[in-house]
Amino acid sequence: MASSGRLLVAAIDFGTTYSGYAFSFRHDFDSDPLKVSASNWTAGSRALVSLKTPTTVLFDEDQKFHSFGYEAEDHYSQLAEDDNHTDWYYFRRFKMMLYGKDGKGGLSKKIMLKDIRDKELPALKVFSEAIKFLKGHLMKALEKRSTEVKDVDIEWVLTVPAIWNDPAKQFMRLAAEEAGIKGDQLTIALEPEAASLYCKCLPVEKMCGSEQGFTCFSKGSKYLVLDAGGGTVDITVHKVQDDLTLKELDRASGGAWGGTRVDEAFKQMIIKIVGNPIMQRFCLEQTSDFVDMFREFETKKRCSLEDNLSKKVTMKIPISLKELFEEETEEDIKDVVRQSSYSGKIEWIGDKIRIAPDTFQSLFNCAITDTIGHIQNLLNKPSCEGTETIIMVGGFAESPLLQRGIREAFPSLRLIIPYECGLSVLKGAVIFGHRPKTISSRKSKFTYGIATNKKFKSSKHDLSKKKTVKGVDYCTELFDTHVRVGTTLKTDEVQSEQKYNPLDEDQKTLDFPVYQSTEDDPDYVTDRSCAYIGNMSVSLPDTCRGTDRGVKVKMIFGGTELKLEAIHELTGEKTLAKFNFLGD
Repeated sequence: MASSGRLLVAAIDFGTTYSGYAFSFRHDFDSDPLKVSASNWTAGSRALVSLKTPTTVLFDEDQKFHSFGYEAEDHYSQLAEDDNHTDWYYFRRFKMMLYGKDGKGGLSKKIMLKDIRDKELPALKVFSEAIKFLKGHLMKALEKRSTEVKDVDIEWVLTVPAIWNDPAKQFMRLAAEEAGIKGDQLTIALEPEAASLYCKCLPVEKMCGSEQGFTCFSKGSKYLVLDAGGGTVDITVHKVQDDLTLKELDRASGGAWGGTRVDEAFKQMIIKIVGNPIMQRFCLEQTSDFVDMFREFETKKRCSLEDNLSKKVTMKIPISLKELFEEETEEDIKDVVRQSSYSGKIEWIGDKIRIAPDTFQSLFNCAITDTIGHIQNLLNKPSCEGTETIIMVGGFAESPLLQRGIREAFPSLRLIIPYECGLSVLKGAVIFGHRPKTISSRKSKFTYGIATNKKFKSSKHDLSKKKTVKGVDYCTELFDTHVRVGTTLKTDEVQSEQKYNPLDEDQKTLDFPVYQSTEDDPDYVTDRSCAYIGNMSVSLPDTCRGTDRGVKVKMIFGGTELKLEAIHELTGEKTLAKFNFLGD
């Protein structure tokens, strides 16, 4: 049963390349957790039906939202064909701009996002309009079913990569709230965790690679979830507890090794032939063809080369690229390819190129090699000893080349790929919304703490940190640790409780910079291992003054987001406390 007790759980999987939503009613979940409904999306230009739609957003000349997904792609292509697209804003594959950015000069509420032609709009507007569209589409689907479900009846779940930092998670939450989803009805789900819950509910026959007596989810078993998406590869290792909840054995990790890494390798291959200036002109002047070229590559990327490794890969390349190149250089592109390092590897004939199998496979090398290397390092850790199974999920997991690479690198491990592995995260997010406490514990990704001041001790503190306030010497910029990296954190339990007092009698709030560190116990927030990620603010009551107005601050690190509680010591009342990782 959903912890909120709401009638329906709806999940939005906001992906780098594709997005979608799914939902289930509480009564259906109680009888069958896998009874999850998803939407069908149709690409009008190709009569293509899929369970996800491209993460593509289109705004008109007045910066007003126009369309999302296949509709945005098709409309923008039509605009480009009529040369009416230059004043429109077309965003694609923009999710990864949040990856790796912190709250100090990096990620903020005001950060701008560039479209395909380098025109800018506020990133928050682009993300929120995309989520708003998916939310509206779901509500219309419910209306067609005559369910009479209201907004207040829905618990919303939004997926994010597990390797994202706290500012990125908060940005997604803010975008969802801007889209009309109330904060107390929204849960953030980590993508590999959601996929793990989905696989845990699957019967054996739905798990490709499993067999009778399959014990991956039996008590005490350990398994690794490899969530290979469009932008990121997210990896987590779980152990099944005696109560069948899941314990994280090592902090969630991964990198930007998803399917778009392969797309970039393909793009660079074409640039080596035609040159970057030609590619830029092709993007700007033949935008419709540019979009179609990558649609074509996406289909080839998912095709298997296993059946015939000697067979060349043939794909269409818009004739406009060839014409643009030959007009600009006055050279025959066929001859240029023959004289390049791709001689014998690529043939360019009219509106097609034929790529040798080993050359095509080389486009995947970086993504596959980085993924395999990371898994090897992870499995060598003592905490992950005894892991017997790798479960592959996510859209990029459908790639036969990635599957083969993982299988060959880890021959002693069972490799399991669930059917519809591209929907594992989405459907698992719905299950997570109903049973969020199925993940009973997680590992802290960092040491978290705040910058604070304490009375200066010459035997202990650095003299350069000494500061005198009203005749009292303080040591500043101390790292006050609340939780250490690698600590096992139980879900929703308070991991740290600290008492703080104001330095000034008239203070109205306590504001602390929040830092993270890769070290267990750093001394100062200025240490090289430390990074500022945002601010913690605690309100002080107006009913009294003085520096003895202590506040007990409780931090909860075991959830998918950092949580904060504060209690005024004199009154015992809760006071407003919040994290802000995005600035003003």
